[in-house]
Amino acid sequence: MEEEITQTPSENEAKEQITEQQPANKKRRAGEVIANYFTATRVAYMAVFTALSFILRMPLFEFPIIPAVPYLKIDFSGVFALIAGFSLGPVAGIIVSVLKEVLYGLSFTQTFGVGEVANILIMLPYILIPSIVYKKHKGIKTVLITVSIGCVAQTIFSIPVNYLLTFPFFLNVSYGMSWTDGMQAYLGVWYWALLFNFVKCVLLTVAVFILYKSISRLIKITNEKFTKRNKR
Repeated sequence: MEEEITQTPSENEAKEQITEQQPANKKRRAGEVIANYFTATRVAYMAVFTALSFILRMPLFEFPIIPAVPYLKIDFSGVFALIAGFSLGPVAGIIVSVLKEVLYGLSFTQTFGVGEVANILIMLPYILIPSIVYKKHKGIKTVLITVSIGCVAQTIFSIPVNYLLTFPFFLNVSYGMSWTDGMQAYLGVWYWALLFNFVKCVLLTVAVFILYKSISRLIKITNEKFTKRNKR
């Protein structure tokens, strides 16, 4: 006869306890990861980078660079978002980029928020690609290659964002144009918009290279001081 395998009540209870503990352990681990990442030092730096990015995002520091599309204006707020990505990690870089656009949207928006959303989306590859690779491969060569790739990716990514979102939404809300007409309007100036995004990306990259070394050195010194103070 085949033996029937049965579990004792104690075994069942133990299994239930393990099942109940698994979600709790996952929540605990997730909480620990978040707490370890968002340390007081990192949050303080993120706040500083967000403030600097917001200041550079203000209308006072915006200017057009292509006469054919004067409504497309460049600003250097993305510089500190990318530096945050290099110094504090890609998550921090994205948070800084999002927060400065939220602050701008609440204070100065003239595009009903769509311009701010578009900026967040378009900046994603420019921040994520370099900062993710930089975490594992330090060095100026890595920075040069990854920022160049991020720049090209951002320029290409701007095409669907502007075509499917920015132009149709803004022209629909502002002038009552249909979504299709808004998309057609973008096709009439897509090459100028593409050139604008590429030039903007190049200028941001130059500014990042000028500022990054000094700022990263300051961050390293400050982190060392915080670490020594916490060990006392």
